[in-house]
Amino acid sequence: MSSDESRTASDGPGGATTLGDVDATDDKYRFRHEVIDPDPPSGRLFICHPTDLTGNGLPDLVVGGMGSTNVSTPIPGLTVERSSIPGNLFKRFERDLFWYENGTWDRHVMTDETELRLLGSTLADFDGDGSEDVVVGQGIGFGGIFWFERPDDPRAQWTKRLLRDDFEKYHDLAFGDVDNDGDPELVGVSQESETVFYYDVPDDPRRTPWPDETKHVVDSGVNLEGLEIVDVDGDGENELIAGTHVYRQGDDGWERETIVSGWDWTRVAVADLDDDGELEVIFAEGDSPLLGDHPGRVAWFDPPNWEQHTLRDDLYCPHSLQVADLDGNGRPDIYVAEMGAGENDDPTHYVFENLGGGEFEEHVVARGVETHEAKLVDMTGDGRLDIVGKSYEPDAHVDVWYNES
Repeated sequence: MSSDESRTASDGPGGATTLGDVDATDDKYRFRHEVIDPDPPSGRLFICHPTDLTGNGLPDLVVGGMGSTNVSTPIPGLTVERSSIPGNLFKRFERDLFWYENGTWDRHVMTDETELRLLGSTLADFDGDGSEDVVVGQGIGFGGIFWFERPDDPRAQWTKRLLRDDFEKYHDLAFGDVDNDGDPELVGVSQESETVFYYDVPDDPRRTPWPDETKHVVDSGVNLEGLEIVDVDGDGENELIAGTHVYRQGDDGWERETIVSGWDWTRVAVADLDDDGELEVIFAEGDSPLLGDHPGRVAWFDPPNWEQHTLRDDLYCPHSLQVADLDGNGRPDIYVAEMGAGENDDPTHYVFENLGGGEFEEHVVARGVETHEAKLVDMTGDGRLDIVGKSYEPDAHVDVWYNES
């Protein structure tokens, strides 16, 4: 598919729930599932960023991935190992970065390049023009971090720039003022290189690659997932939460505080959950038990001693974790959803309703369709938070769950 081709909603199932969606009967939260795209042009989807690209006030959706392990061919029913195909043939098969236009769900490919193998990502405004561009890092076996700069017409090809290639496999990227100098930095974790790092944005961000002096290492010898830049302790300066650690910049470098040990592959969120005026930290083990030896846990941790409050300890890869006020009562609720990964036949979406004072009530709000890195966002402008997400593998699809509560 060329950059100016798109897939309209009429090409897909519309509002049909053909992926085995099961209505969740809940008295408080009601979500209607719609498939945005049953056949996206890349597999092993990872990137999922809602952002308004067209300026109409409604969030569009940026999606990308590493490409399928097994690639479909023009011959019906025939798939082949991705690694066995000569690189120049990928133009027939997959594109790894694209976006969907809210309202029609037209699909627009952002680049014709193949073999990008994209993993971690963030939205960033490097040049201060007020528009968010897309920053992506490559997966295992690759070391590039790329800036895709939005053109005046986002439906056209986006300009790709290599920022740095110091590490390998970037599971998470973030953009924010991590060193408290008043300017935002590009922050990341590299799993294969076991490094937490950040880059200062140079005066000319279009100079590529960025100069060596922009690179800073926060920690090494750690294999982490999950990033959050936030003033977690209320001292007026940001900290970095990476994995289950809090990093603070001291006079002698970065200091590491561990919130909890023995948790694997964590997604992270932060909010004042118990009305005490302090921020609590929420973790979900997004890849357990697929990459671990126990089911996935979800819990929140109360400072300063990080007392653990477990919400569930029996989930399958709860790789979607969001915290937001879903019912309009001013208290942040917790949304968690499971992957399928070809193993979980009943992936479930949960909302843990915040009752106040650290008490939560569990609700099952959707079942039967897996998701990964799903986000809570108002997709329709009606003031209610919807769910938008996509699968990981082996089946690729992009979805929205409209909030009709």
